[in-house]
Amino acid sequence: MRIPQNPIGRTLLTLAALCLMVYWARRFPAASLFVLLVPPVLVINFAHDPRTRNMAISVFVVLWLFVFHYESTRAFYLNPVTQIELPKFKFLFPPAGWIMFYNVDDTYSHIEVYRRMGQNVQLIDPHDIFRTRTFGFDNIHRNVLSVVGIRGNAAAFCQYLTWRFPSYDDFFVMAVYYPSLVKEPHKRLQEVIYSCEAAAKDRR
Repeated sequence: MRIPQNPIGRTLLTLAALCLMVYWARRFPAASLFVLLVPPVLVINFAHDPRTRNMAISVFVVLWLFVFHYESTRAFYLNPVTQIELPKFKFLFPPAGWIMFYNVDDTYSHIEVYRRMGQNVQLIDPHDIFRTRTFGFDNIHRNVLSVVGIRGNAAAFCQYLTWRFPSYDDFFVMAVYYPSLVKEPHKRLQEVIYSCEAAAKDRR
């Protein structure tokens, strides 16, 4: 099937595809999110024609904006206005939506892990610690290392680091804190939370 070259034909085809996806999303509400978003994603990944890919990207952006804003306003705004319980998109988390952007503080903190060999201490790239394939997003940038800053996880994490980097003598888990990224973007405070060598001695 060839994509019509006429702009009007392409527009009508796009509208027909959107109507079909909306129908199937209503017909199978449990899989509505996949019914709406997977087809344009497949076209984006496998289409060779730039125009087709651009059209699919536009469709995906429109659908995702609709889904996001609908789910953000459904519980607290749309349900009271319509006086009915509107359907929820399954598998879409978190349902809070816009609240994620409310009252964002200018402080920032994260965890860094260092390795030592003799007197040489090096920062470990988190991507070298967790070699995990991701699907469309990067857990490293979501501060996945924050969980290793809990002292209760020291034993398990140190055991993993020793297995992952067997040639190093010790490892340090450090908290890095920026008091104000707006007023003092270069002011950086840091503190060693624990070292694997000290944690091993404490266990003895």
